[in-house]
This record gives sequence, C-alpha cells and structure tokens, in this order.
Amino acid sequence: MSHSQKSLPKVAWVSPFPPQRSGIAHYSHRLVQALRDQLAIDLYYDNEEPIADLRNTFQTYPLSALREQHKAYDEVIYHLGNNSLFHTEIYKLAWELPGTIVLHDYNISPFLHQAFSSGSDRQLYRDALVDDDGNEEPRGLQALIQKFIPVTSPLPMSAAIVNRSKKVIVHHRWVKNQFARNSHIAVIPLFADISCRPTPEQIENFKKKFAIRANHFVLTCLGFVNWNKRPSLQVEVVKRLIDDGYPVQLVFAGEPAPDIQPLASEIRSGEYRNDIIFTGYLDEQQYFSAVFASDVIVNLRNPSMGEGSATLMDALAAAKPTIISNLNQYKEFPDKVCWKLTHDKDEGALLYTYLTTMLSDRNLRTAISKNSTDYVESVLCLKKIAARWKQVILN
Repeated sequence: MSHSQKSLPKVAWVSPFPPQRSGIAHYSHRLVQALRDQLAIDLYYDNEEPIADLRNTFQTYPLSALREQHKAYDEVIYHLGNNSLFHTEIYKLAWELPGTIVLHDYNISPFLHQAFSSGSDRQLYRDALVDDDGNEEPRGLQALIQKFIPVTSPLPMSAAIVNRSKKVIVHHRWVKNQFARNSHIAVIPLFADISCRPTPEQIENFKKKFAIRANHFVLTCLGFVNWNKRPSLQVEVVKRLIDDGYPVQLVFAGEPAPDIQPLASEIRSGEYRNDIIFTGYLDEQQYFSAVFASDVIVNLRNPSMGEGSATLMDALAAAKPTIISNLNQYKEFPDKVCWKLTHDKDEGALLYTYLTTMLSDRNLRTAISKNSTDYVESVLCLKKIAARWKQVILN
C-alpha cells in the first residue's frame, strides 16, 4: 500500500462480485474501480473469489474474516438485495456488526423469507417483522408461529436492518421517504455507464445468433426475467402488434426465472416462436449487444419492490427509448426521458399505444434518445455518482 493510500479512509466493501451472476456484483465492480483513488477499499466476498481484475487491484478476503478485521476500518459497507444466494451471510454480518448498508430493494421480504424463515437463523426473520417504528407486527408474528409464512410479507421487512445500521444508502428519494426515522439515510442514484461497448460486428453476430431480422423493430426486456417484469403482458401486446402487421420482435435478454419457464416453453413451441425470443443467460458482451440492437426497451416492475434497476440504467446510458412502470420510485424519472405505464385494466391498451407511437415516429425516438443522454450526463454519470459516494462516506 502506498503512503497516499494509507492516508485515505479505509473501507470494507461487502458485496457479491463478478463472476457471480448478480446485478449488484456488476455494480460493485464498476463502483469500487471508480472510487479506488479516493478510498482505501478492501473487498469481502462470500463463496466465490472475485475475478482477477478485482483481485489484482484490491485486497480481497472471505466474508468470514470480517469478524476479526472489522475494527480496522473507518466504514464497513454491506450491500443488500433480494437474492438469498448472494446476501444471506452479508445480512447476518450487517445485523451482528452494524455499519453502512446499501439497500438495493426497499421490500426485502422475499429474501428474508427464503433465507431465515426456518432453521437456526429464524430469529432474524422474527426480528424483521416490525413496522417502521420498530413495533412488532402481530399478524406477521402469528403467521410465523403457525408456520403459515407468506412468501412475501405485508411488510417490506427492511425497517429493522435500516434502524439498526449506522448509515443507509438508497437509490431513490421515494425509498428514503418510506422510513419515519431517515436522518441517517442518504440517496445516491445508480449510475448509468456502459461497461462494454460491443462492435457493430458483435451486434450483428448477436442478431444472427438469435435470428433477429434486419427489417424488424426490436423490443427488449433486459436482465433476469422475473414475474414482476410483466413478461406475460409484454407477450400479449407484442402478439397483438404482430397480428396487426407491425414488423416487431420481442427479445427477453436474460435468464427466465423458474416460474417464467412455462411461458418460455409455450412461446418456443408456438406460432410466435420466431417473433418472441428468450435468449437465456447472456455474458456481458452479448448482453450489451442486446441493448444496442434494441429500438425500444420495456423495463416494467409491477409490483415494485422499491428496487433500483441496473437494466434501466443501461438502457438510459445507451440512449434507448424506454417504457417503465408508473409506480413509486420510478415516478422520479422525467417523463421526457422514460414513458410511464400505469398498471390498471387498460395497461395492455396503453402499452400497445406507446409502442405503436414510438415505432411509427423516428424523430420521436431520436428526441427521447437525446433526452436520455442529457439526463445521464447531468444526473447519472459515473463520475458524479462516485463523488456523491465519497461525500457520504466521509460525512
């Protein structure tokens, strides 16, 4: 470690990292690289060692080492998301050794249910069944006692860990405002920055691989295909577009969740198999090829988990016209940057109208793209987000 590094604030960064298949892993990879000259950062990982790029740049330690070493740091930063595969041990340490948490999802009840509703760590689930003021939620506790535990609690179940932590970082004002005691909560948006810019040849190869036609509009849903991204709604609307003669293809550019597999199988064996494409998991270069091959990106979340959306950041960074849900934290994005879909009985008709309007007007798409670029440069660029991180950590 150089003399200048010794004088920097010392930070333990506790997170998934690549090669783990997690949006938060990708986020942490980019962010620690952007902060490396401003903070002395050590990386703590669970199960899988970080990629060589990170190991060669930072000191890396297994998560279990943090109990002995945590007092050596000015700040311990825990990243919490909704995937029990990546965040179970991180949550346990954040509870045991309070520090700064990055709450990537407001509603973490699915994660807590899967990680802690049974077994030796069941008390962590009970401790999270409180409201914003820390009061026990009787119905939730009764359900726990009777073993009729819902997959998602009526509570977001994040209040307990938020109230226990020294500092909290969230990505949206809406999330901060959900907590009555929020003076220790800082808002730092996700950054929008392209980490891999595919060549024209790579984009063409992607199109060939998935039989994307040159004379068709490409509508894309990015990332892990979860049920709350409303894939069935997107399929329904695109079938109508195709039946009405619009030359479109819908690409689900990511791995389908288990409960989406039946829909994917139905499409692959049906009459729309050449028009609606499930790619499966994509590596970084193929993923960004999908982004840049797109004409319009559909990035819905209903119900919202109060999550930050890295795929939305990628769409905006690539200046793609994007349709998002008119819900909660997503209302913060300017209307001229993202068109917002209200989820009600008319959602299918509205999505159809949005898509036909966008696809029929090249000038409109160009204007939205420029608005996206301006918004990214003024609000979401990585340099500005990294500066905000340093400010929050040093305060």
